Amino acid sequence: MINRIHQMYWLSGEVKADDNALFFENPPVYEVIRLMEGIPLFFEAHMERLEHSLKLVGYPSNFHKKDYYEAIRKLVESTGIMNNNIRLEVGKTEDDIDQSVLYFVKSSYPTPIEYNSGVDVMTTEVVRENPHAKVFYEGYAGKIAALRQKEQVYEVLLHNSSGVLSEGSRSNLFFIKDDTLISAKSETILMGITRDKLLGILDDLKIKLIERDIHISELETFEACFISGTSIHILSIKKIDLITYSSAEHPIIKRMTDAFRGVVFQDIIKTRRQYHND
Repeated sequence: MINRIHQMYWLSGEVKADDNALFFENPPVYEVIRLMEGIPLFFEAHMERLEHSLKLVGYPSNFHKKDYYEAIRKLVESTGIMNNNIRLEVGKTEDDIDQSVLYFVKSSYPTPIEYNSGVDVMTTEVVRENPHAKVFYEGYAGKIAALRQKEQVYEVLLHNSSGVLSEGSRSNLFFIKDDTLISAKSETILMGITRDKLLGILDDLKIKLIERDIHISELETFEACFISGTSIHILSIKKIDLITYSSAEHPIIKRMTDAFRGVVFQDIIKTRRQYHND
């Protein structure tokens, strides 16, 4: 189990407290869900994506979303941890047994300074094997972690051999030009939960979105840019490689950030009401 921070974990229907690690025969399908006030944020959307990923890789699952919600609730009650990321993995063990495991992982969130000023990121040539399935590949994760540490950047943006950008290693990527939001094509990226929620508020904000190939040679032509994700929500980019931006001051990013806070608040209320009243 990766970056596990507490002895308590949930394994296929039972809360356990030991130091045993679970090893999957093949890379497991996984979701990382952010807990806020003890409630899993965007829980329904995470469960839909989990089911989609399981179908793509052909893994069975003996549990349903309510089972996972109850597992999260039990872990919160057992540990007292209310605000943290929790990781769900589903796969086959070395004994060919279908297993699901839930556990708290080391979590870090942007500081107020990073939100207010933006963060530094870098680009590198990496292509995900299956961008639409959230599957953990240890070699990929290790390479990205080493790059972040070596270059002292917050995130690593991925591009293919032709220089076409796709997404961040653990985030989705957006640019702004002429009051228009620009993103990579949906078929080339992992469809992030936060990204999907952001797209859902664009009509109300009257912000236009274009999905297209974005080449690294274009970076100097954009007004601003940001990344989105489970832990960061919306985080402005201050620098990509050697190119700087004043993203944190851009009015579109400010409007989206304000609107997204409302989305988060409403989802917590909705999830709490739905599952606590069942």
